[in-house]
Amino acid sequence: MPKEGRAGKNQIRDHKIKQLGALHPNSRKAAQKQGELLHDDKKAMHILTKDLKWKPQLQKFQWFQKAVWMDQKKMYTVEELTALAAEYVTRNDELIADAIHAATIGGGKGKLAPTSSAWQKLKVREAEESDFAAGELVIPDMIYPKVVRAVNDWRTGNVDQMHTIRTGKYGKEGQIPVLYETTKK
Repeated sequence: MPKEGRAGKNQIRDHKIKQLGALHPNSRKAAQKQGELLHDDKKAMHILTKDLKWKPQLQKFQWFQKAVWMDQKKMYTVEELTALAAEYVTRNDELIADAIHAATIGGGKGKLAPTSSAWQKLKVREAEESDFAAGELVIPDMIYPKVVRAVNDWRTGNVDQMHTIRTGKYGKEGQIPVLYETTKK
């Protein structure tokens, strides 16, 4: 059985369009083929929007998967997971600090442009920081060996398989992870 990649799906769609062109425009078959084409387009759009919807969660799981691969542990304690969550929250701090410092050079006020990637990462960092400070940061619940194995075996980028990984809320109430400084030097 041949594999259907992108080319295979496009060939099928092109074949349906050719069939549609060969039919009388007012026939039942033409309406059926048109419906099939619309269905295929809606299905493709659903897959694209599904990936966009889960992109932040996917990136979070990918980061923790890399951390598990580097540590090679069977399971984590609550303290280790809290420390790992703090490390996750502060992952972009050097980039943010460099961008803020670059914005102050030449008499600038140190404000980042809202369209810059550093500004977007700063906003994400602030949201994650507030979740961490409230003890509500959702991460894979790796105090169980089964969850660590699932994170290890997870095929990176697979949204459907991601839902089988158990998550938990971690962080320390009142404790805010700090790595970057916004003050001028």
